[in-house]
Amino acid sequence: MAGTRLLKLFDVERVILKPPERIPPAEWTQSNRVLVQPSEIKGPLMLKMTPYNVPILNCVQDSQVETIVICKSAQLGLTEALISMVGYYCDQEPCPVMFCMADEDTATYMSRERIQRMFRASPKLAGLIIEPLFNQHEMSLANGAYIALAWASSVARLASRPIKVVLFDEVDKPGYSVTSNEASAISLGIQRTETFYNRKIVICSTPTDEHGNIWKHLNSCDAIFDWHVPCPYCGQLQPLRWAHEHCREFPEGRYRVDSGLWADIGQVKWEGGRNATPDQIAAAGYECGTCQALWSTAQKNKAVEQGVMVARKEIEHPPRKVGFHLNRLYSLLGRSGDIPKMVTEWIACFPDPRERQGFINSSLAEPLRQVIVASTESEILKARVDLPPQTAPDGAIALTCGIDVQKFGFWFVVRAWARDFSSWLIHYGFLASWDDVEALLESEYPQAGGGQPMKIWRCAVDSGGTDGDEGLTMTEQCYFWVRAHNTGRTYRLWATKGASSEIAGAVAKFGESRDLTPSGKPLRGGLQLVLVDSLKLKETVFARLESAVTGTQFQPAYLHKGVGADYPAQITAEEKRRDRRGKIEWVKIRRDNHLLDAECLCQALVDPTWPGGGLNLLRGPLNKSGQESAATQSAPPRQSDDGRPNWFKDPGAFRRSSWLNR
Repeated sequence: MAGTRLLKLFDVERVILKPPERIPPAEWTQSNRVLVQPSEIKGPLMLKMTPYNVPILNCVQDSQVETIVICKSAQLGLTEALISMVGYYCDQEPCPVMFCMADEDTATYMSRERIQRMFRASPKLAGLIIEPLFNQHEMSLANGAYIALAWASSVARLASRPIKVVLFDEVDKPGYSVTSNEASAISLGIQRTETFYNRKIVICSTPTDEHGNIWKHLNSCDAIFDWHVPCPYCGQLQPLRWAHEHCREFPEGRYRVDSGLWADIGQVKWEGGRNATPDQIAAAGYECGTCQALWSTAQKNKAVEQGVMVARKEIEHPPRKVGFHLNRLYSLLGRSGDIPKMVTEWIACFPDPRERQGFINSSLAEPLRQVIVASTESEILKARVDLPPQTAPDGAIALTCGIDVQKFGFWFVVRAWARDFSSWLIHYGFLASWDDVEALLESEYPQAGGGQPMKIWRCAVDSGGTDGDEGLTMTEQCYFWVRAHNTGRTYRLWATKGASSEIAGAVAKFGESRDLTPSGKPLRGGLQLVLVDSLKLKETVFARLESAVTGTQFQPAYLHKGVGADYPAQITAEEKRRDRRGKIEWVKIRRDNHLLDAECLCQALVDPTWPGGGLNLLRGPLNKSGQESAATQSAPPRQSDDGRPNWFKDPGAFRRSSWLNR
């Protein structure tokens, strides 16, 4: 009997003293994981069924990477990947590990049914178990490793115990959003790892909306990876996405190829839309973005097996925080990734917004975006007309200029206006200095019909808030420049600032009069700012552009024929959304939105509610007989019978549009 106990002791020592194998985590997983209940597939864990998990698992071994973020859909085997990470560290790098779930019930289930079963089913891990110390929420192993099962509201109780590896699962579940006097559960968990220079933080979840934890962490990553699969017909590697409207992370439906070039993204395609027949649904497939060939589910699954991880942007420095984004089209588990099955689910979810959100979150791994105003660059360019650049059209009675001040330089827009509020973009671009701004405002623009050249009537300059040179912020430079150039000119000049709240019944109003700059420098003569309501003005910009595209002739905003891709790229850099509290907000989806801000200022300058009046102050151009030209005589009158502008008579005009109601 004593010899038997001694033999068991030697077995434990052999396990403890055996040096680590230093094998990749994915290889360790296939060698040591055995799936048992409640997994549907029993036996050795084969990563061939989840090939995208291989680079995610191996990323754990990268000493440069500190944080791993996984935004995923259901049915991808990512939870098993997290459990494999626990087993790998306990066997290969014994250390304290914390696995955190959203609530206590889920943490208890995860401990009893998943992690403990992994240890008991694996011959290698089973030898580490010390039964008296192997309970539901804490497991101390024979080689010194330690596992703590926690839930979002319990992380604080582990404050005294240092943790090297912390794994957060389903961080968008309600448990993680419970407020308390302490920091968030994720922050508290990360604090437990600060004593380790080689710590690992893994954050995994299905998304909910753009304000959720996983989407915020994903977008803060130094590098984001997608699983690119080869087209069965042309061989082009590409990420799989449901539809262009559900892949906002790829602007204009284009993605970066591993070679550094750009290619069009594909999408699921079927005939009949929401009214598709069973036969049309059965014929659904995935359309390649390059050759437009239609893949069957079997071809798609074969392509997934041959995929590779590709970063969305070129990686210049070793990333410390990396993200992975995976949707259910990649699934090879059962029929979860079957394309006709997903199409059926998509069609069935439309009557119920909650079911539709469930599909977007759990199948597409995308956050719910409550977009109210959105447009594409190609739609914006449809507003072009046959008007040469830097040329005023016949019938124009005024030119306005909006200038958006940046840290280095200025973006500007010049727009020509007719009396009926039709307008034409005639000039836009970037200027390097204040001298260039002055030259722009003194410029003359010929008329298309050969009339007298026109000069800018009004200009609004966004006073900005960025740093500048010469010891002055750009805000202060703007104040001094506007103050010095606002008299003795052919144009009228204003310094503007975005209003902090809605302006009732107007798009602009006078703000405070300033005698000092923000840093306390004297401003001789003072300067009165104009506050502008950006929310209303952006709605107006989009509504008038769409009017030009659809031909409704309700105050259309046209573009000259030379407008390039740079203009619509900046105009569509923001979209109007409703947040989780129901509040309307404009959200930047691209960094450069300067021309949109400049367009807003152009629109504000002609509005009747502009301080002192708008375009209604001007008469139309006169012909040789001293009468208004035919172009302006045929235009509808600007004022209604009760003295208010016509568009006040129809407050729904700006809302009746495909863009606004999308």
